[in-house]
Amino acid sequence: MKKLLSLVLSLALAFSLCVPAMAASESMANFQKTATYNNQFSDVSASYWATPSIKLCYEYGFMKGTTPKQFSPTGALTVAEAIVMADRLHEIYTTGQSTLTNGEPWYQTYVDYALENGIVQAGDFTSYTAKATRGQMAYLFSRALPATVLPSINNVQTLPDVTGSTKYSQEIFSLYNAGVLTGSDVFGTFKPNDNIIRAEAAAILTRVALPEQRKTVVLMKQVQWGNAKIAVPQSAGAGVTENGYFSVSSQQDLCVAVANAATDKNFKGYNITKLFTPDSMSQMIATAFSTNDVQFKNMGTKTVTFGALKAYRTTGSALFNEGNYNCVVYTYISGDTMSMILLMAYENDIALQNMANGLMVGGVTASPQF
Repeated sequence: MKKLLSLVLSLALAFSLCVPAMAASESMANFQKTATYNNQFSDVSASYWATPSIKLCYEYGFMKGTTPKQFSPTGALTVAEAIVMADRLHEIYTTGQSTLTNGEPWYQTYVDYALENGIVQAGDFTSYTAKATRGQMAYLFSRALPATVLPSINNVQTLPDVTGSTKYSQEIFSLYNAGVLTGSDVFGTFKPNDNIIRAEAAAILTRVALPEQRKTVVLMKQVQWGNAKIAVPQSAGAGVTENGYFSVSSQQDLCVAVANAATDKNFKGYNITKLFTPDSMSQMIATAFSTNDVQFKNMGTKTVTFGALKAYRTTGSALFNEGNYNCVVYTYISGDTMSMILLMAYENDIALQNMANGLMVGGVTASPQF
């Protein structure tokens, strides 16, 4: 009996040595906070645009400071440093932890890991110590995780400075549509050849790893009308002129832009603020469009400028076609012509803001922005 028991125990021990330890499975849930951010970086102010992303990157272990008290948000990243970040995303996603350490040269361990796991291909980069571009960062981060965890939440078809022939265009568009990239303006300008800074990398990292940080975008295109370039969603059709009004609309994004101009020699030498008070401007707008089945309410008017040109910006809501639209109206006098541009969006505040901030008169956007 003792011999039999000994044999059974020996077999059990041998079996246990053959069974591998349970490893973490591939999952977005593997991204967990591992540190506490206590505003320790003296060069990252509370009001800095990237502070929320820098905080998350530190807490989740994606990035560290350049020193214990400095983050260097505007500092450039090298290709090697960008690969390190992509590796961390991949390793945490697949194993639940980050274990890679420096080699010789310091980045070799990370390059080897990236090659072995298909994050990069041999010959992708001529120098690992060169400054990384925004396009290269998009390439690396889009390949760090499976495409299945970066589903499309946007429908971005065109970008001002990225075409099918642009290097890394496929990865760039996939990150735009996943809500990871948003562009540097309302038109989605990406600047693929510019060097990426640490703050920008932090924003991209958090959006790749944390789906709740991803952004919905409604990118704009410009439609020329007189001396104005009206920003409308890329999904908008061609503009038409009817009964003296110019209009362009997007059924997909539920947005409308309507413009009208009146010419009178008596306008010459005046700006809009000399002829109307803010209150009278609100009333004039409500009256001007009442004949077009638009009822305005909660109107408020403030002065803005397009360069040296003074204008009024009136905000409120409009009842149009039985729908309640939020609206922004710009009114200004240029020479002997008074122009009025009405922007409306139905339950799409992002689109309305982008339309307002993308409007250009005489080549200049409004100040302050909406």
